[in-house]
Amino acid sequence: MGGARQEVIIEMPNEADIATIAQLFKQDMDDLGVETELEELKVVAEAAVHGGSPDNPDCLCWVARVKPEGEALGVVLANFNWSLKFAGRALWIEELYVAPQARRRGIGRLLVERVLDYAEEEGIRGIDLEAYRGNTPASILYRSLGFYRLGRERFYYKVEGSGYL
Repeated sequence: MGGARQEVIIEMPNEADIATIAQLFKQDMDDLGVETELEELKVVAEAAVHGGSPDNPDCLCWVARVKPEGEALGVVLANFNWSLKFAGRALWIEELYVAPQARRRGIGRLLVERVLDYAEEEGIRGIDLEAYRGNTPASILYRSLGFYRLGRERFYYKVEGSGYL
């Protein structure tokens, strides 16, 4: 890229971003060894893009680009929940992914900072997320932003035959 560093734009995605967001989700799941179908992830991406009204969102989704109308190079997806740990409304960062060719530019940090800003503006009590073992850059990022490590294991169970959303 050489020369001056391009400014990163963090914004809500639009209809034209759905396929790219689904592809970013797929790349992350592939990297983790989790079997997913691109078509199913397109349904998730569409739901995230259309996630409720601005006054009452179902989830939070923002993308990062380096130019207006450019392709999304990173995405963050956060879901609302009720937390006993935070004694109130909380967010779970389900996904933070930056395309490999766009890494080391601070895009992941900017996406998480956008979630943190939203949480403060809206009275959210806390934010949870997970980073996979061995993902040192993610661990450094989250700790530098004030996240604390929990001594937990996380498990998942996929309900077979559950179909689309």
